[in-house]
Amino acid sequence: MHPCQATTPVPPVPLLFAILDGQGRVLGNDLEYAPTRTHCELALGHPGEHADHVWDWDHEPDRALWARWDTGGAMRFESVRWCETSGGPDADACTLYREHAQGHSWSLRDPATEAA
Repeated sequence: MHPCQATTPVPPVPLLFAILDGQGRVLGNDLEYAPTRTHCELALGHPGEHADHVWDWDHEPDRALWARWDTGGAMRFESVRWCETSGGPDADACTLYREHAQGHSWSLRDPATEAA
């Protein structure tokens, strides 16, 4: 299964507000690790919004902040639980959010990466 190719810039101020809303603080160099662009992590042809993991919570390791956007680029941020499914060739946990569309992360293969 191929990954979705959707990408869009991350608006820094709404991202900062979403992080502050979720964990109440940002320390020192924390924002150096914040993304400036999103790349949809779902499978090509997925239904609904695109999604990309943008922030790990220090206080809630079973949840993360995800950017969700539509084809017009309108973005929102949502704190959701990680997918609890494990499997694949290495029995790894799925790196997508719970109740994501289509296949789990281990079933996504990027042809460009595989060619290299």
